[in-house]
Amino acid sequence: MISVMREYARSLKIVLLIVVVVFILTSGVLFYWGGGPSGGARANTVAVVNGEEIPFERFRRAQSNMIAAYERMSRQRLTPELAERLGLSQQVVNELVTEAVVIQGAGKEGVLVSDDELRTTIQQIREFQEAGRFSREEYLKVLKQLRLDPGEFETEVRRQLVRRKMETLIKQGVKVSDEEVQQAYRQRHERVRAAWAYADVKPVMAAVQVADTDLEPYVKAHQAQFSLRVAHVLVRVPPVGGSDAEDAAKAKVEDIIKRAKGGEDFAKLARELSEDKASAVQGGDLGFVGPGELVAPFEQAAFALKKGEISEPVRTPFGYHAIRVIDVKEGGKTPLKEVAPKIKETLGAQKSEQAAQARADEVRAILLSAKDFPAEAKRLGLESHEATFGRGDALGEAGRDPQLDETLFGLAAGGVSTPIKTSGGFVIVKIVQPIPAGVPPVAEIRDRVVEAIKRERAEQQVTDKAKALVATLAKGGDFAAAAKADGFTSGSIPLFSRSEPPKERGSLPGGVLVAALQTPAGQVAEPVRADGGVYVVKTLERAAAAPDGFEKERPELEKQVLEQKRTLAWDNWIRGRLADSKVQVGGQPATLTR
Repeated sequence: MISVMREYARSLKIVLLIVVVVFILTSGVLFYWGGGPSGGARANTVAVVNGEEIPFERFRRAQSNMIAAYERMSRQRLTPELAERLGLSQQVVNELVTEAVVIQGAGKEGVLVSDDELRTTIQQIREFQEAGRFSREEYLKVLKQLRLDPGEFETEVRRQLVRRKMETLIKQGVKVSDEEVQQAYRQRHERVRAAWAYADVKPVMAAVQVADTDLEPYVKAHQAQFSLRVAHVLVRVPPVGGSDAEDAAKAKVEDIIKRAKGGEDFAKLARELSEDKASAVQGGDLGFVGPGELVAPFEQAAFALKKGEISEPVRTPFGYHAIRVIDVKEGGKTPLKEVAPKIKETLGAQKSEQAAQARADEVRAILLSAKDFPAEAKRLGLESHEATFGRGDALGEAGRDPQLDETLFGLAAGGVSTPIKTSGGFVIVKIVQPIPAGVPPVAEIRDRVVEAIKRERAEQQVTDKAKALVATLAKGGDFAAAAKADGFTSGSIPLFSRSEPPKERGSLPGGVLVAALQTPAGQVAEPVRADGGVYVVKTLERAAAAPDGFEKERPELEKQVLEQKRTLAWDNWIRGRLADSKVQVGGQPATLTR
């Protein structure tokens, strides 16, 4: 479940001031904030890679590109708070460090870009052309509009071309053997037949007894519970890659999804193929997350999945994702005192958003220095409201707004927010007192705690019973009879393969199919938790792939295996360069992995 304790731990006691209501919303406004790395060898340097300084200006441009890409994809303004949560600045630094390592490595390999290659590339950019021909006048005009110096622009283009050349050089050296292609074909088309047994947790829960003395220890031990545990594989789309890069990234993720749904281990795919360096080493595991903690497109896709399910390709500002839900916990959240009635009293309509914004800015400037916030608000003809607010809570007419949520939790005690535009109007907030980490009174959440304890104990009981069944089946005997004797329902899975899952699969979860595909014939897999219960799976038969279809699929498989090996070779080359590099970020030694 979503831990009620977690919400209390992150709660703030705040004074809320609704300034005005605006029903006409304008499009996002271009903004820029500092927020970049600080320190380093020089004030204008964000990192040093093997003695090469990465200037802050390059960081700023890369950050602006990423912000623009996010806003185009999500169709919403990227707030500084959300950017911080996404780790945007660190992602930009990581990419710039990787780029520097690649450029340096290319130099050692003698990979260069001639002036003619650079000139040809720039002249082919449509934005610099008139009537289909390059125009230097248009070129300089566009760069001036973008506030780019031609020399700096050409340097950046040259760097991108060098990186592309180096990547091509590494990938061109990769070959695929006939045996590798045949192995991919065998894995794709090898068929298995299996038997399964299932025990539901709910009947066991009904019989579980929970004593009052069990509640407090459970609450203390489960403060970190969230709602959804997800893993993902990310394939990035270069900011200047165009439609070809977009299509290539999507195709790669589609292939990953197909392989995962066909039975390949998702964690293994993430470790080998994901370009999210931080989570790849964990098999793509992002841990437990709750609503409002993910990029919008990612969150929408993830929370639409059931446990064990894998998404279709999901596009975010960072690239394409394959998402798998590992686990699901039931939800719950800290109650918020009803503030809607008082909020409604202070809502007033304005003729335009510009007037509302101006009024909000005026009020905020006065309140910022006020010794008595409520009294000053009253003097201004406004009414303030005090309430306890937890992350994810709705706020009356303002609703549950991500910007409101992020801004409040970025303020220190005594801090006054800038006017926050929400669907219900502008809100100015002063933080009165952060409530220390803790848990709500057990009496307030008793039913949910009892439910959670019952489920946990029931799941353990059913899992133990499933393990006992596995041990019994390992000694031989009739699968269905043994399952029935232990209170399991049972069934069978007809021959299927990674490329052709069972057509009449029903509600059988993907985890059961994966277990069957990964278990040798005649053996029983470890219990699989899914669909509110526990499955036991025995692989009855493995049928080799029919060889007559190999030649037809050879071209596709060769391309697929070659692309996988090329990607792995490029990633390994970069990892090797990073491992041998001396990197300083913010004046401190740093270790980057890929």
